[in-house]
Amino acid sequence: MTATLAAVGRPPLVKGEDGWLERVELITPAMCGHNSLFMGQLGDWTWDAVGVSCQMNPYAAVDPEGNPVYLSFAYFRVKASEGLSAEQLTFGDRLRIRSKVLSCGGDSVLTLHQVNRDTGDTRAAGCGVDGFFRYDTPRSIHVENFNRWIQRSGHDTNHGLRRATPVGFQLDNLEQVPDEHTPRRVWSQARKNASFRQHSDPAPEAELALTYEVSASRDLNGVGLLYFASYFSIVDWAVLSMWRGLGRSASSFLRRRVLDRQICYIANANADDALDIEVTTHHDAEGLDVVDTTLRHQDGSLLAVARQRIRHIDGA
Repeated sequence: MTATLAAVGRPPLVKGEDGWLERVELITPAMCGHNSLFMGQLGDWTWDAVGVSCQMNPYAAVDPEGNPVYLSFAYFRVKASEGLSAEQLTFGDRLRIRSKVLSCGGDSVLTLHQVNRDTGDTRAAGCGVDGFFRYDTPRSIHVENFNRWIQRSGHDTNHGLRRATPVGFQLDNLEQVPDEHTPRRVWSQARKNASFRQHSDPAPEAELALTYEVSASRDLNGVGLLYFASYFSIVDWAVLSMWRGLGRSASSFLRRRVLDRQICYIANANADDALDIEVTTHHDAEGLDVVDTTLRHQDGSLLAVARQRIRHIDGA
């Protein structure tokens, strides 16, 4: 038995017998491309899933004093498969999205999405939480979002965001995330090391230092914060800069498949802030490019760390 659930301003979600939320979406021009539009769409699906699962409207969340509170992304992972990646999506594709929200303790949640092409078979079985973390469902994109509620700590600045809990937020009914899959460990380690690099990783084969100025016309969202999807765009810009520095063409960049994207969000930024960006790359045992990117404010404070694992696709 399934139940249709309301989602504010969005197509309805259907709750299946296994407790996962489902919807089918048509990919439009505003949802795909060599940009961060699909990442932004994943974020919207996360807000919808959290709203339904936690019985609230995340688009109008406020604290007890009526101040705005926003659902943020502390950790964002998009793990694609050889059969389906964000780079392969185009106009008219139909996707089936299965979503699950788990409690991480406190006011934090872990939101999972399993994205597949829609075949019209509504009986298609899901993988469940344990199966999700095997990442072996064919032709699937697995998405993990570690979400926390935040608000501004001062007027007219995105610096110094603080934790907050919105009125009406409920998570007592949520399953707890299994300890072996908690995102807190990944987030804490990446923040401590200012990188996803491990001691066992090979030495970087190339390094690059860049400066990026946060754009007032491109990078902010509707409430003036540095948009979470803009971090993906900034990282892609840094990866492309490294790509060109290695003598590779823009056309080969557009053919690539990013099989794993990870970002840990540490802080936010204002328009016109100058960011120092460090990029390194090496090859892993599978022959994939592994590109690590660190974003800092110019005072040295950490903004975000990212990693991409990229497969080259030969030209025609």
